[in-house]
Amino acid sequence: MKILDRYLVREMSGPFAFGVLAFVLLFVSANVLFELAQVISELGISLWTASELFLLRLPRLIVYTFPLATLVAILVTFGRLGGDSEIVAMHAGGVSFRRLVAPMVAVGLIVSLAAAAFNEYVVPAANRRAEGIVREANARAGKMGQENVYLRESSKGQTTRLIYAERLDVQTGEMTRPTITWFEKGRPVMVTVAERGRWSGSKWEMLRGVNHLLESEWPTTWPFAQWTTEFGTSPRQIAQQARNPSEMTYRELREYIRYALRQDQPTAEAELRLHHIFSIPFASLVFALVAAPLGLRSHRGGSAIGLGIAILIGFGYYVIWNYLAILAQEGGLSPLWAAWLPNLVTGAIGVALILRVRK
Repeated sequence: MKILDRYLVREMSGPFAFGVLAFVLLFVSANVLFELAQVISELGISLWTASELFLLRLPRLIVYTFPLATLVAILVTFGRLGGDSEIVAMHAGGVSFRRLVAPMVAVGLIVSLAAAAFNEYVVPAANRRAEGIVREANARAGKMGQENVYLRESSKGQTTRLIYAERLDVQTGEMTRPTITWFEKGRPVMVTVAERGRWSGSKWEMLRGVNHLLESEWPTTWPFAQWTTEFGTSPRQIAQQARNPSEMTYRELREYIRYALRQDQPTAEAELRLHHIFSIPFASLVFALVAAPLGLRSHRGGSAIGLGIAILIGFGYYVIWNYLAILAQEGGLSPLWAAWLPNLVTGAIGVALILRVRK
């Protein structure tokens, strides 16, 4: 890395850290604190548990701050350099506009890759633990109904059962429209679909359903009015172990979506989460593409102007992003396009601005 690159990256580090901290505080005040107050009042959790839940909710917010912090860092950096006439000195020394843009875009790419890894490995684990705390609190409060339950059971690293139900009621011990896929040696061998599942105390009884054998020479199907399974996981255990899309990694989400599609279940929310795992982090790169040429063009306005531009761009981006997400959930737009269209448009604008820079 050349001296100029190191200098620009060092100048960006302070505004980037400030941006992450500022936007985390903004999101916390608007989101997490309200949620915590609601959980404390409704479920009566302790202050220690509330503090743990607060820390576990932070990772999902931090991912959203990386693109905004990148935007702020680049614009504020150019504002500071312009205010001190350093950009003029760089131009006089033969440093072109595009040479100044290059390290900014490289930083945007590095932040995007780091945020994608963070969103894939850290966020689902934190969400899983946070949801576990809420489920335990619901259990103590006697509120254990769950919608769209999905559970994967495994033994010695191989899947043994996939369980999906439209609803699970722990108090009554019933599942609505359960579907169980049975595995042997990691291969699916049978699918059970029923109108209702009932917990007998040690096993699940499936009511008014059908079994589909997958491993026989010819596909075999037989209906049943009542069938006692070998499935012995209790309703409370299912509720504690079941996951929702926010707790899943990319691979787990793909498996969940394939499974839900086979049962004609809605998957828009899960598909959005799937694409957002990478589209949100890579907003850092597209923001860098926009911020670098804008920062060079508006550097005479100083840091305050840069910060103002960053807020306007970030606010507009997330308003459009949120609108497209709602549209996708309502079936008006593909989740793929809803997740990536803001990045594609913003990135195209950034590339066009860079290409217009003459020097």
